[in-house]
Amino acid sequence: MIILNHASMRDMDHQPAGIASLDERIPFLLSQLGSHVAAEFDRTLTTTGVDPRTYAVLMALATEDGQSQRQLSARLGIHRNAMVAVIDSLERQGLAERRSHPEDRRAFAVTLTAKARKLLPDLDARGRALEDDITSPLSPEERTTLRQLLQRVAATAELIPGVHPHLARSISSSFQQDDGGDRDTG
Repeated sequence: MIILNHASMRDMDHQPAGIASLDERIPFLLSQLGSHVAAEFDRTLTTTGVDPRTYAVLMALATEDGQSQRQLSARLGIHRNAMVAVIDSLERQGLAERRSHPEDRRAFAVTLTAKARKLLPDLDARGRALEDDITSPLSPEERTTLRQLLQRVAATAELIPGVHPHLARSISSSFQQDDGGDRDTG
């Protein structure tokens, strides 16, 4: 039986006490922060018309424009059939276009449009602002240390650097059994 005195009930109006034992668990803290940051990232992107999945593909193209759909799917861990749907969506939004691949006549090179190139600096600024907000209690040195430690843990878990594992899982689940053909078209 838990007995709350008047002072502890008053404190509950301000900040719930939470569960101290979970607050000491690194997996819980990572999950808690991950959920919070994902929701904030989604919220900050809302006015741009871009979702986190689109952002990831745009960032991959920004670092190496003209990749084939197959290269993008391998880089992001997304089944190639699912990548076709992603690129279709980017084309409908006017953010990417398919062109003949210069090295493989069976493939398309996916390229950013002028609209996407104009949008990318804003998206990057929003991501950096979120990072600054989330890490505001940390010094620059602590931020660097935190990033390095998280990168090491992620590498040990064999996660794809810079790719959220939910990205691949959420858009490729319906394509897991389909191995499709070799041509990376829709």
